[in-house]
Amino acid sequence: MVAIAMKNLFSLILFLVISLCGVTLFGGAASAGSAEIRNVHIGFDGDRTRVVIDANQDLDFRQLALSSGGIRYVLDFDRLTWALPDLAAHQGEGYGAGDIQRFRYAHNSPTTSRLVFDLERPLILESSFTITPSSGTDLYRIVLDFRETDMQTFKRVRPLGLANCGGDSDTGAASAAPVLPLARAPEPPKYVVVIDAGHGGKDPGAEGIRGTFEKDVNLNAARQLRDVLIASGDYEVVMTRDSDVYVDHDNRIEVARAAKADIFISIHADAAGNRAVSGASVYTLSTAGDARVEKMIDQKGWSIPLEVEPSGQAAKDILQDLVARETLTKSAQFADILIPQLEKVGPILRNSHRQANFYVLLAPDVPAVLLEVGFLTNPNDENRLISETGLSDAVGAVKRAIDLYFEREEQVMAAFETNAG
Repeated sequence: MVAIAMKNLFSLILFLVISLCGVTLFGGAASAGSAEIRNVHIGFDGDRTRVVIDANQDLDFRQLALSSGGIRYVLDFDRLTWALPDLAAHQGEGYGAGDIQRFRYAHNSPTTSRLVFDLERPLILESSFTITPSSGTDLYRIVLDFRETDMQTFKRVRPLGLANCGGDSDTGAASAAPVLPLARAPEPPKYVVVIDAGHGGKDPGAEGIRGTFEKDVNLNAARQLRDVLIASGDYEVVMTRDSDVYVDHDNRIEVARAAKADIFISIHADAAGNRAVSGASVYTLSTAGDARVEKMIDQKGWSIPLEVEPSGQAAKDILQDLVARETLTKSAQFADILIPQLEKVGPILRNSHRQANFYVLLAPDVPAVLLEVGFLTNPNDENRLISETGLSDAVGAVKRAIDLYFEREEQVMAAFETNAG
């Protein structure tokens, strides 16, 4: 108990010193050129947890909350130099305070460096400002104030490019620097849904008995789904195409990965030699496709986001494999939610959840499904898909499935919060 009390007292003193005096506890001569982080201070005043980063220049960063395998708050910087006192230049860790158990740092990619805070409970970045160098120091101090929050708010913190946080104070006093609210926006960040209207342009896809082109059905469904998702206010929607153009498979995947999609839905209409075959089906990646993903990572040079840069290639391969497997699991979970919703509004195939080696499902870090809304070679399905009510019913089923999927994701996070508490 005495040790804990002393640690809390030290944290409070550190918090007050950093807040009121701007005293540099560690540092070194600034070097021209690349950015350097010289030290990381963490203090706690019983209400807020304050982090102060000493650097040789002001820094931009992106913030991200992670909740699997422990609660972590992450700051990503453009690649910089770690120059913390008595710590390694490649990666290391230091003590925390308050609700931050410790901090860890590393280079998590060839172009980025990552600072990770392991948390006791969910925190959110409430404000940030920079104290510019003053007499007696050549260091910039990036000040970050965290407060406790709930798990649902925590998990909505997404990568967000931030402008330079520096103020114009030259006094070294924190009170003279502007305080910029960062994480508490009027509306929380939205889930990102990427909708892929299959085929298009020179590629018409399947053709129906009445001359209906699959590419047109796909685009109509994609636009309707986009509209209902945006109208709900809960989602950010990205389309791989919004007109009758051809988009190659590589670009479709890159759109999803660039958007950091929470779910990718590729919409298609099927065809069969037997006109009696009808009904919707949902595809996720097959075992053969899983093996293909590994080859694609090497061929395309895809970088899978990892919390830290592994020490060797073997460790990196293991972590990437875990990310890819989690992606497959989430894809299957969404498919299992979607199929019952589709069955409520129309026919489905007997084996409605299927696996295939489709190219658009190969993104290793984006949960993805390919939805066949019906068979254009079946008269009833074709009529349903070109009718206003038939297609809107199918789109409504997809919307409900998306809602249910993210509701369950939030329930899992809430359960984790309860257990962690």
